Amino acid sequence: MHVISRVQSFRYAIDGLAQLIMLEPNARIHTIATIAVIAAGFIRHLDQGKWIAILIAISIVWITEALNTCIERLCNIWCRDEWHAEVKVIKDIAAGAVLISAIVSVITGVIVFFF
Repeated sequence: MHVISRVQSFRYAIDGLAQLIMLEPNARIHTIATIAVIAAGFIRHLDQGKWIAILIAISIVWITEALNTCIERLCNIWCRDEWHAEVKVIKDIAAGAVLISAIVSVITGVIVFFF
């Protein structure tokens, strides 16, 4: 039973990633960027250190996007019928975290691919 529950946990996680990509337009942009950067890494024959930097940058963007999406959806459920100024602040801060991670990822990519 324990192995079956672990397998089911992976299925839930994969379903969550699929929902993230299907429901969130920015996640589709991240998907395209992820594929492009990984392809460029193979074309440029990145060394191990550069791959680690790229993979950390990619993962941080995906993690922040997933958490931002969760925060936004929870906020939307919580204040379904009315607007709350504090909820706007929460959602803006979460979106700002994604922006920070994306900017740092672009900077990382520039350093890895051009220096």
